[in-house]
Amino acid sequence: MSLMKRILASLLMVFLAPTALRAQTAELADRPNIIVIMADDHGQWAMGAYGLKYIQTPNLDWLAETGVLFKNAMSVAPVCSPARASFYTGKMPSQHGVHDFLGEGKEFDANWLSGEKLLSEWLQDSGYRTALLGKWHATIDSAIVQRGFDRWLSYDVSRTGWQNQYQHQGTVYFSDDGKPMAQTGVQARFLTEQAIQFIDRPDKRPFYISLNFVEPHFPFAGLPERLVSKYRPIAQKVVRAGDSSDLPVRLSGNLVPADHEEQLAQYLAAVSLIDDQVGRLMDALQGRDALKNTIVIYVSDHGLLVGQYGLYGKTNASAPANFYEETIRIPLIFNGPARFMRPRQTRHEMVSLIDLHTTIRDFASGGKQARSDYGPGRSLTPLLQGKRQTNWRRYNYAERGNLRMVTNGHWKLVRQYPQNQRAIPTDTWYDLASPMRERHSTVPPRPALRDRLIGALDQFFKKYETPEHSGRRIWDQPYPNARVKSEMQQDKKKAASETSDKEITK
Repeated sequence: MSLMKRILASLLMVFLAPTALRAQTAELADRPNIIVIMADDHGQWAMGAYGLKYIQTPNLDWLAETGVLFKNAMSVAPVCSPARASFYTGKMPSQHGVHDFLGEGKEFDANWLSGEKLLSEWLQDSGYRTALLGKWHATIDSAIVQRGFDRWLSYDVSRTGWQNQYQHQGTVYFSDDGKPMAQTGVQARFLTEQAIQFIDRPDKRPFYISLNFVEPHFPFAGLPERLVSKYRPIAQKVVRAGDSSDLPVRLSGNLVPADHEEQLAQYLAAVSLIDDQVGRLMDALQGRDALKNTIVIYVSDHGLLVGQYGLYGKTNASAPANFYEETIRIPLIFNGPARFMRPRQTRHEMVSLIDLHTTIRDFASGGKQARSDYGPGRSLTPLLQGKRQTNWRRYNYAERGNLRMVTNGHWKLVRQYPQNQRAIPTDTWYDLASPMRERHSTVPPRPALRDRLIGALDQFFKKYETPEHSGRRIWDQPYPNARVKSEMQQDKKKAASETSDKEITK
């Protein structure tokens, strides 16, 4: 290239650079701020917007009334770690490999989510500043700043144990951008204050905040008395003791306790505590004139049984695991500016937690991520915009180890795969229209419908599983995927005993 051409090229770059920078700045300015408020164990059933008249959730109800409420939102894995891993990766447990609760001890270390690109990384690539505040739990290292986050405030369980992070009040030990920190007070309030501080940072980039409350997770104690006292007199009207079902209880701790009404009152109070924080956050956004460009999403990782069917817990409250509606159905509410969604809607389509992953990417990319190319997620944008859909999915799916579920909202199939890959799986059917709901299994539906549901389940997991992570091979996977710790210890003792018997025989 001649000297004159190089000079002209340099001058052209000088003139074009400001124009390109302005275009990029304008594009980012048009991208919405995104706040995902994720509750822990909040079943869809425990909220006013979903029909529970006894609970006081005025702020969440307002979000639903003025925004978009999804009636048929479900978790893909009704246990904390796999559900959250699915949200951040956009993949099913049988793709990313996290199938069970992950503690943070050495025995749980299997390099989880290695090689996966997290939602936070996609958002940073799209020009967002990102924060995670509160629960992480998708891998075993909450104290370490995870990939793609500019701000990190999670837990340091090495100081007092994993139970400390679930304290609703008192002193909680955090990892503040990787540094130890202790905070005394009401934890949910503190996390909300941290979210507001991140909003106020002097940074022109749009923000993404993953605000993860531990409420209404166990322990069902220590919630503000001003809230609990409202629910003690009416708890027995919400869920009365005395229910049962076909599925055996897993542990005695999963049975309805003697102080059921008190624990249920605490659970409901925890939901109201979250509701308080949602109101504070919305006030903060309005006071900063930020509502006009901020999308607020409320969701939970999965539901919870608090006395229904005579059980306390989630999918692992029973053995085999359950996929009861109270366990898999989650609240999902969007609220934001009219240019991103049509307000005052109720949507009945089958949607899942993984769709939320893809939808956030779609917002952040300016509408370029309608479908995921690595998982089953589908952007909810057309539903949010109020479009009438005739080709949306007809089924929702979930999994728990070697069990998989498919439902069309009327019929539900739970398929249990044996360790022997050649053996026939065990199918359990539920008619959700029955007055008995899921207390008892039932005969399959008519053959044509039965075959469609089985075919849909097989086809879905044929596409969304990898051999090394498949729930069908859960026995070959790292701890704790195969079974809970006590069961594995029993297996070790049994194997040692059998080995000893053989040696004696010899």
